[in-house]
Amino acid sequence: MDYEHIEIELNQQSKHSGMPCGDVFYRVKTEQHTTIILCDGKGHGIRANTAATMNVSYLAKLMSLGFSQRVAFNKLADFLRRTGATGTHYSVFTIARILNDGATTILSYEMPPPLLVSPKEARVLPQRKLDIEDVAAYEVNCYIKRGEAIMLMSDGVTNAGIGRDYRDGWGSENLCNFISSRLNADIDYAKLSKDVMDEVYKICKNNNDDDVTNLFAHCRKGGVAIIFTGPPTNKEDDVKYVRKFISIDGVKIVCGGTTSKIISNVLNRKMKVQNMSVNEYTPPQYEIQGIDLAAEGAITLNQLYNVIDEKRELMHDDSPVTKLYDYIMQADKVIFYLGSYNYYEEQDINFIQRGIKTRRQIVPLIADKLRVIGKLVVVEWI
Repeated sequence: MDYEHIEIELNQQSKHSGMPCGDVFYRVKTEQHTTIILCDGKGHGIRANTAATMNVSYLAKLMSLGFSQRVAFNKLADFLRRTGATGTHYSVFTIARILNDGATTILSYEMPPPLLVSPKEARVLPQRKLDIEDVAAYEVNCYIKRGEAIMLMSDGVTNAGIGRDYRDGWGSENLCNFISSRLNADIDYAKLSKDVMDEVYKICKNNNDDDVTNLFAHCRKGGVAIIFTGPPTNKEDDVKYVRKFISIDGVKIVCGGTTSKIISNVLNRKMKVQNMSVNEYTPPQYEIQGIDLAAEGAITLNQLYNVIDEKRELMHDDSPVTKLYDYIMQADKVIFYLGSYNYYEEQDINFIQRGIKTRRQIVPLIADKLRVIGKLVVVEWI
């Protein structure tokens, strides 16, 4: 079954060059959904950014503790309604949650209405007024399919040109018409987001009237990388997990010499050692039919962690670490099967002296880095 990935194309621009943007964006991906938060702090600059950041953090914390999207929304909405727009922590905000089947719920507090964008047209999504006194709070429910997107924005987009060519601002209908005029069967949402930002700047006569944010959350087929590292805790589970590993569609990677031997034995395929070290720091690499990459385990994973934030052009193309990096960066979803049978890494003084973390230590750290850059990471302990 294909993995449906929600890709987010974001463009932001501060009112004052060199100052932080008063619009703050946050996203989190789980196996069940993608959640997006966009907060627009009152005013501009540091004060607006601080207010928006605090409210984004509050919402994210509530949901990480198990509160639903709706409960988190209501808690912040109630606080903002009681403290009023003069409060130092005031911001308006939107929370959107897209489930794996495309079912989407968008809750907004004093924000422009969201759009649904398809290859045929862009249109304003119908909103239902929420029962919150004295504020414009709305709910939207819709489905997005592959190739479609929801568009969220701050009022820097819809209010563009206010008092100039547009008495009440550019507005949602004009925005829809602009987007619809640029649609085709193969939408480039990254370019579309930039086109919207360029048009806002043009409407504002090349001046920044406000902080501006627009984002498209679109659905597409996602790439998957599966990494098997470490023998399963119970040896009798070897066959079960190897078959599970092989059955998943995606790039198949094995990290570990012992793990590679288990894979080759279960699959009844030969394992060859490739003598291709670029230098003394390059981990060994193996060859197993049907496996895209097989390499040493702990050292390879530690080196991957060290280079994730580095420029690709600095890396050696022939290194298994670079190949692992490329496979992971091209994937949208990364699955780790993390075995814990082999404890030699923790007892090897050479590893300890060289600061090499065990697989059980380094894999969660790699996962954290990958989540920050928007990848869905699943770690299954086996």
